[in-house]
Amino acid sequence: MARSALLTLFLSSIAILVYLGYRALDLVPVSPIAEPEPIAVTDTEPVDRLPEFSLTNIDGEMQSIGSWPGKAMIVNFWATWCAPCLREIPLLVDYQRRYREDLALQVVGIAVDQIVPVKAFMNDMAMNYPVLIGQADAMDAAAAFDVDFFGLPFSVFTAPDGHVLGIHTGELHAVDLDNVVETLEELAENRIDIAGARARLARRR
Repeated sequence: MARSALLTLFLSSIAILVYLGYRALDLVPVSPIAEPEPIAVTDTEPVDRLPEFSLTNIDGEMQSIGSWPGKAMIVNFWATWCAPCLREIPLLVDYQRRYREDLALQVVGIAVDQIVPVKAFMNDMAMNYPVLIGQADAMDAAAAFDVDFFGLPFSVFTAPDGHVLGIHTGELHAVDLDNVVETLEELAENRIDIAGARARLARRR
C-alpha cells in the first residue's frame, strides 16, 4: 500500500515537472482558454457587399450590422473562449482609437458567445467598439459572407459604401491591419478602385 502511494507520488511529480518544463519553453499556453480548431476557407468568392443581418447588442437589443453607414468596417468574429481572438482584441482597440476619425474606420465585434461573459471581457479589455452577440445566429451571419466558416477568429473588411474588400481567417496582426488602413487610404484618395483594393488585400493573405 505504501509502495503504491509512493509510486503515485513519484508519477505525479514527474507529470508536474514535465508540465512546468513545457511552460518554460512556451509550448503550453499560460491562459487556460483552449485553442480553437484551425480555420479553413474554400476558394469561393465572398459576397460583393456587406450582407444584412441583426444580432443582440450589449444592451440586449437587436441591432443591424448596417447601423454604421458610410464607414469602412472591420467586422471581427470572436469568442471569449478563443485565445487568438483575445490576443487580437487590444490591436483592434488601438486601430479603432487611431483611425475612427481620420479614416472613419469602425470596428464591430461579432461575439459567438453569450452576453454575460462578453460583457465581462469588454470591461476587462476596455473595448472601445460595439459588439453584437449571438450563437447559432452569429454563425449564420458568418456564413452569409459566402465562405465556408470553420473557426475563429474571422474578420471581414469593407469599404465605406459597403463593398466587401477582403476576408481574413485566423489571428490578425499589426501588418494585416496596416495593410487594410493603407488600402482604405488609397481607396479614399481614388488611387485604386474596389477591384484594386480587393487585389491589394488578396496579395497579402
